[in-house]
Amino acid sequence: MNVLLIASECAPFVKVGGIADVIGSLPLALNTLGIDARVVIPYYKPLLDAVNLKPIATFPVNFAGIDETVSVHETKLSNSNVIIYLLKNDKYLSNGGIYFSPQHMASPSEELDRFAFFSKAVCRIFSYDNTSFNPEIFHCNDWHTGLVPQLLQSMHNYNKSQTPKTIFTVHNLAYQGFTGIDMAEKLDINIDQDQSLKWDAADDNLDMVLQGIISSDYITTVSEKYAEEIQTSEFGEGLHEILESRKNRLKGILNGISYEVFDPSKDPYITAHYTHGDFLGGKQKNKLSLQKELGLIENPNIPLIGIISRLVSQKGLNLVSDILENICEIGSQVVLLGTGDPLLEEKFKQANDKPSLKGKFKGLIHFSEEMARKIYASSDMFLVPSKYEPCGLTQMISMRYGSVPIVRATGGLYDTVSDNQTGFTFNDFSTRALLSAIIRAIDHYQNKEKWNKMAKECMSKDFSWNQSAKKYASLYQKVLGL
Repeated sequence: MNVLLIASECAPFVKVGGIADVIGSLPLALNTLGIDARVVIPYYKPLLDAVNLKPIATFPVNFAGIDETVSVHETKLSNSNVIIYLLKNDKYLSNGGIYFSPQHMASPSEELDRFAFFSKAVCRIFSYDNTSFNPEIFHCNDWHTGLVPQLLQSMHNYNKSQTPKTIFTVHNLAYQGFTGIDMAEKLDINIDQDQSLKWDAADDNLDMVLQGIISSDYITTVSEKYAEEIQTSEFGEGLHEILESRKNRLKGILNGISYEVFDPSKDPYITAHYTHGDFLGGKQKNKLSLQKELGLIENPNIPLIGIISRLVSQKGLNLVSDILENICEIGSQVVLLGTGDPLLEEKFKQANDKPSLKGKFKGLIHFSEEMARKIYASSDMFLVPSKYEPCGLTQMISMRYGSVPIVRATGGLYDTVSDNQTGFTFNDFSTRALLSAIIRAIDHYQNKEKWNKMAKECMSKDFSWNQSAKKYASLYQKVLGL
């Protein structure tokens, strides 16, 4: 079985969000199941500057009435046989940075043109017989590739039997990729000949995510709970009725994490290694080391709460900033790592200088993989108070390191954390509910026997890609009618 994963990011080549970790890990697990899963991403300028790969093929791709040259470059994921294709085009794909705008929700026209062009290039290169790779399934991811299913249908209109099957995965429904209806003309698609396009264009724009949802053979999203939630008006971002109408072809498959990368027994970034069987001493050494490094009160008995997140309201960090002093007053320390909303960044920067938080809080307004690992290994608790969370990876990673999660029961957080068994959950998106959950966790922490049992239970959970890859493999077979 041949599967092509199409995405905007793939770790370790390019990583801005969590989708990069998914695209960099899932094909590895699929390959162990006998599936030839490969990845295609744009050959961004920063990648060109860092990695020089020779082209293996060149194709013309018509966009906006002009034939553009696209060269295909090939490499492999580190220490694997997974092939990665990078598409180079000076005008659309390999100019500028990774993204033109840090705010993916409101992408500029250059961004929309880039990924529309990328989508057409992928269809032009891989959906016809070629010497590189002939996929049976195009597995599309998020708005950047939402036009692929429609393009395939349009380009293969003369012979539907040759059209590859399509799966469209929604990683975050909030980011939809709205573009003008002139995009259809640029792609040489006739709106009047397709009922779904005519309906979408009625409000004078095209929605790339909507196109992915209505044109693909199957839709997936990144947790079972989120698949339910996006069929409601609260979480559906205006598309809930469409998603509900396709619920028989909508499936939630939980993302996984790499157990090779996130492994406290050999993590190169942490002070002391430990396993499920001897985690107490290892976590204590890591905790004391981090407390000293960050200028926190050095005491292994003070519960340390870790936060690694984009600093945006979706992640509930506004709730944290509002009650940060209350959290520390009840006898805990908080370490935060991340960037995002400038207003939230400024609030946490100011919190660093508050006398009442001296030795109790440290806000690190940047991102460092090394510091992230140190926080996972050092913290007793890990906070993810999201307003909504399609999947979430940090709570799974924290559990791998024996850091007990405190989460809002939504999306993938609901699916991965069991209240009073592998963490603490709360329902209402409010400071009161959040603080109540933290207080419950700290009370539990005082009973070391109960706490250590919970931490061990967290570490024993399997959130590797093994189970999720089997579910994708089963879905691929279903889509192909096998």
